[in-house]
Amino acid sequence: MRKFILGLVVGTFLSISTVVFASETVQTYLFPAFFNINGQNVPLNDKEYAVLNYQGHAYVPVRFIAEQLGAFVEYKDQGTYKDIIINHFPSNVPILKDDKYANIHFGLLDLYLDGGYTGIRGLLALDHDKDSITEHDIEFKLHFYDANDKLIGTASGTSKPGGSDQKQTISMGEIRYVSAGEVGDFSKYAKVNFEVTAYK
Repeated sequence: MRKFILGLVVGTFLSISTVVFASETVQTYLFPAFFNINGQNVPLNDKEYAVLNYQGHAYVPVRFIAEQLGAFVEYKDQGTYKDIIINHFPSNVPILKDDKYANIHFGLLDLYLDGGYTGIRGLLALDHDKDSITEHDIEFKLHFYDANDKLIGTASGTSKPGGSDQKQTISMGEIRYVSAGEVGDFSKYAKVNFEVTAYK
């Protein structure tokens, strides 16, 4: 009788463990698919990528799709959490540039007022060029003008992120979310100019 009870307890424990383990897994199927992006067939050649079918829905590789659409994708393993960061220039955001630096672009996403301070959110992109250095520090200024071309304010920004644990440089091909700001109200601007002040 003691062996029977011990066997029953062990069997129950194994059954519960199997159910817990199974609840964290899903069953998917490979899904043969072809991608047609803006009228062009784009092959999924890389053996690392696959399209999966889970409960009647197609799951596509986010990096492959995002990069085909011109976005920059970054994966960060934060331990318990995994961050998938996708930065891209929305079609309604004008791309600003400094003619002296053809490979650097900026997109102004929005600005907000915080008391007497104007905060700016945007995207900074560093395209590939002939430079052999693949990572750079970039500093820039945004000059805001009213409808009469009168300067109403200038905000300074940098490629360096706010957190000290993040990479301090921007890499070739990267699109990075950046913020800037300055004292003053630039919310009624009619035009903005982008100026690169340092490229190291």
